[in-house]
Amino acid sequence: MTEPAKQAVKPEQSLFPVRLLRHYVPKGEYKIAGYNKPPIEQKNAIGQMVMIDPGGWQEGEMHPAPLPGAGFPRKIWADTVVQLPVDEAKEVVAKKIGERADALP
Repeated sequence: MTEPAKQAVKPEQSLFPVRLLRHYVPKGEYKIAGYNKPPIEQKNAIGQMVMIDPGGWQEGEMHPAPLPGAGFPRKIWADTVVQLPVDEAKEVVAKKIGERADALP
């Protein structure tokens, strides 16, 4: 009796965080870590600046599109922190599409 053929188990690739400087479409597997939302202030009737939204880190969300209706599926907007496979992350950093984001908030 022969042993069943062993299937090659692909080791799970480790993902590396990269903050995108330009819009990017990942080649394969990726995970969106989030983005830093700026605080939103608005002037009230007596001229004082009032904080409407404190902003901060938005976990698991992609930075909103610069123009409504722009882009296509899988396109990730600039200023989003995305986790990519190590080889792809090195390529993105080398081409200056993104920068290392080792210390996530």
